[in-house]
Amino acid sequence: MWGTLLNFSAAYLQAQQAVAKTLGISFSQEFVQMDEKLSWELWDEFGLSHVEDETVQQNYHSLYDAYLRKHFACIARAFGVRAETDAVLHAYYTGLSSSRKPMEPDTLALYEELSQQHTMIIATNGLGQVQRSRLRDFLPMTARLYISEEVGCIKPSTLFFKRIIDDLGRAPSECLMIGDSISSDINGAKHAGMATCWYNCKGSSSNPKTADYQISKLCELLPLT
Repeated sequence: MWGTLLNFSAAYLQAQQAVAKTLGISFSQEFVQMDEKLSWELWDEFGLSHVEDETVQQNYHSLYDAYLRKHFACIARAFGVRAETDAVLHAYYTGLSSSRKPMEPDTLALYEELSQQHTMIIATNGLGQVQRSRLRDFLPMTARLYISEEVGCIKPSTLFFKRIIDDLGRAPSECLMIGDSISSDINGAKHAGMATCWYNCKGSSSNPKTADYQISKLCELLPLT
């Protein structure tokens, strides 16, 4: 998921820079290419792309921790340096946590406008400490925040969405899930009986049958609500 409210690409760039600095490696195109190569290889090795798998859904965070540790060890080895893994992990998460760049310039203002008419819920995969820091600008207008580490499973797990529905005491059809990920956000919410809106911010030509609505800009939500 590259982001609905926040720009994950910008956050990941900060995290990459922090990792390189901690390892004592120049943040160069060579570093970026090696990081991306290892990322794709190890992501598949640890099965993290199989979010539909219940075992992955329930063990995602331990798998992700193991993935990161091997990832950083491999980067260090590729550049001939030693890695203090805990220090590199800390730098990585600090880099992510400190990035609060919104997906669109008026994202926060739009969110505040919507919150005046609707109960706003944020449902996100990730670690509690990281996501709470990144989302702090939105929290004053947010009724509830659901973070996968704290829920105990990731989207698209039905258990994740059931937790939200049970807490709200609403019929699933009364809830609208808005997200940029077809697999995690749209499919997961649809299986739980929610209405769905795909935020197609990258202009993909895909036409997912599971999405009730599709938008390319967040302001397009206003007529829907």
